[in-house]
Amino acid sequence: MLMSTGAIIPIYYYNDVYMQKPYVENVYATAYGYKYFQKSTADGADSLRINLSSEPARLDPALNSSVDGACLAIAAFSGLYTYDENGELVPDLAAETEISDDMLTYTFTLEDDLKWSDGSPFTAEDFVYSWKRAAAAETAADYAYMLEGIKGYPDDLAVSASEDGKVLTVELSAPCAYFLDLCAFPTFFPVKQDVVEGAEGFKDADGNVKDAGAWATEAGFVGNGPYTLESWNHKESMTYVKNPNYHRADEVTMNQLDFMLSSDATAIYAAYQAGDLDFIDTIPS
Repeated sequence: MLMSTGAIIPIYYYNDVYMQKPYVENVYATAYGYKYFQKSTADGADSLRINLSSEPARLDPALNSSVDGACLAIAAFSGLYTYDENGELVPDLAAETEISDDMLTYTFTLEDDLKWSDGSPFTAEDFVYSWKRAAAAETAADYAYMLEGIKGYPDDLAVSASEDGKVLTVELSAPCAYFLDLCAFPTFFPVKQDVVEGAEGFKDADGNVKDAGAWATEAGFVGNGPYTLESWNHKESMTYVKNPNYHRADEVTMNQLDFMLSSDATAIYAAYQAGDLDFIDTIPS
């Protein structure tokens, strides 16, 4: 964020060690440790068997605060921007991006015919709802502060959608050279309003938000990413399957992701050595 006295530049360091079988190809990660599996191959196998960690605390992208949880968010949700296999920031849902000369106004034109995983239309209004929700105190998002560069934070975020739902306009309070990078961060991913607010346990008896992430505590929730969570055997396993309504479904080469949920490094390594896992993110010391 540029200031009169200089610039504040965020510095992030993440050290990551993982193992994958020799036949596994095209798994890639960002400097944040977020792993992308949708373009992977495994010697013709239809599924990739993975361990990242134990039971995820949160699958709601606005509420997640862990690296393994972010990897799961990337599998189920898509934002305006993402990272490619070379670690380069590239557009995802954004077909065109215009930045004003003063770097305070960002105008995103979305890709055509976007859909949620349930087949319902996806529009710029979904970003408006999701970003305002992530910034709201009642949501209690750990990374809500990442939206504070947007004008009006936290109570009157300056984000708006065009009448046809194709264009998202964002006004910043000051120039932010890394704003597009933020648009690839899970906190900025969209969630579906009726699904979020219609979940059992979302509000208490007085109508106050009780659990903002109640909607994403079981399999079958709606997203807009390359996969949907088909099954979740809590504390044991999760299975993600290819989302046919994903806007780049033809680029998804791995049809299924099978996650073993465990933080027992010895058991994880034993499963890997036995041929029951293809990719592990935990190695015994």
